[in-house]
Amino acid sequence: MSRNARRLLAALTLPALALAGAIKPHYGGEIVVRLNEPSSFRLNTASYSNLILYSLIYENFFFLAPDGQISSNIFQEYRYDAAARTLLLTPRENLSFSNGKPLTAKNIQVSLKVFLSSDLFAASRLSKVVKNVRLNGEQVAVELLADRPDIVSLLTAPELVVLAEDEQSFSGLFYPQEWEKNQHLILRANPYYAGGRPYLDRVRVTFGDSPAPDLFLAAPGQFKESCLELDSGIYQNLYLCFLQPDIGQNTKIALFSLLKRFNEASGGRYRELSSLTSDDESPVAIRIKTLSPQKTAAILKTSEIRLYALSSLSFLEKDLTAFLKATNLTIETQFIDNSEFMAFLDSAAIKYVLVDRLFQRKAPPEEKLSRILKESSFNRFNAQYLRMLSELDEARFSNSPELLTEQIARISEAIVNDGFLFPLFQRNYSLYIRRSWPTLETDYYGRPLLQRVSQAHD
Repeated sequence: MSRNARRLLAALTLPALALAGAIKPHYGGEIVVRLNEPSSFRLNTASYSNLILYSLIYENFFFLAPDGQISSNIFQEYRYDAAARTLLLTPRENLSFSNGKPLTAKNIQVSLKVFLSSDLFAASRLSKVVKNVRLNGEQVAVELLADRPDIVSLLTAPELVVLAEDEQSFSGLFYPQEWEKNQHLILRANPYYAGGRPYLDRVRVTFGDSPAPDLFLAAPGQFKESCLELDSGIYQNLYLCFLQPDIGQNTKIALFSLLKRFNEASGGRYRELSSLTSDDESPVAIRIKTLSPQKTAAILKTSEIRLYALSSLSFLEKDLTAFLKATNLTIETQFIDNSEFMAFLDSAAIKYVLVDRLFQRKAPPEEKLSRILKESSFNRFNAQYLRMLSELDEARFSNSPELLTEQIARISEAIVNDGFLFPLFQRNYSLYIRRSWPTLETDYYGRPLLQRVSQAHD
């Protein structure tokens, strides 16, 4: 074995359980977390709120720390064999789901295959390098099409989690115990959690302002007196997407103008977005001329538009419905669960849909643009968008920043000029925790790590 191979093996071998510090932990208690109410327990990480919630009940294959360090509670060893172009994943012994059923290599294999078959950009990027996922005794062998020493980093996607055959069984820190609609969700500590028993007994997830939360999301720069503020590194973009080629340009711009005025009527709650990623990083500003209220009403008066929206935008539902009703236009709204949208799309002719995409600020702009192309077309690609993705990949690996910037600008303009997708708003987030709780850590994706969190005691 070469020296480099030995170093790689040493770097990818994990201890069975890493316990940090020598301070005696305090077990028990409850933390109150305020999030948006989910539509189901089916995995859906489209919004920041969902990203946090589902990280509590589903365990990731791997965790990525902000400094780039990778760890896992599931695998006692993961080893990449460069000669065989195979990653061998060895689950820890005696793993179980929250109901006590064994968590086996077969569950790992199935979970990975489910992820690879999804419509996510992270899944498509991984599927381009994976040849096969097979069982090798008590191991999972991930066979690759080419040598990829960075393969483990591709497995840190927050959507890649361990799934059970039973939808009522969970692999994460906690499991759902009680759900009172529109009120709260009680999560109990998973006694079989692969990373060891959480310090907390319960997480109470509230969907309103009462009781006062210990951990919650809000716009940056607030609650500094009572809470510690953590930079999430996350922003959420909202887009108006057109899924049929026969929509007139005037109708597109009129609906876009109406949604822009919705934000104005809401007191400018959301930041105006003039790019496809973030205005701070985009090489091109997209200017779509809005129409006057009179012109907008004249165009949309007889349109009978049904505006669909993903459930990750449910925070808009009440205000948006009231706003559209007040316009006296024939516009209906329908919110659909993110995980069910593709099936719904196959059974209905959808023209207009509000979508959102969650981005890490530190992710490269070209990666964000690729996600928009891949995940917002809903499998209705034409040759033009496939070519755009290919050209973006070529520019990414050209080692020419100027060429990459030009390509990002050209594709951004083409998407909007083609009338495929219009940018609307951007939401920025901070994560707040009350000062009575110790300092909280987050992972690369801005998710709070609650495994070793307990309330401060004298």
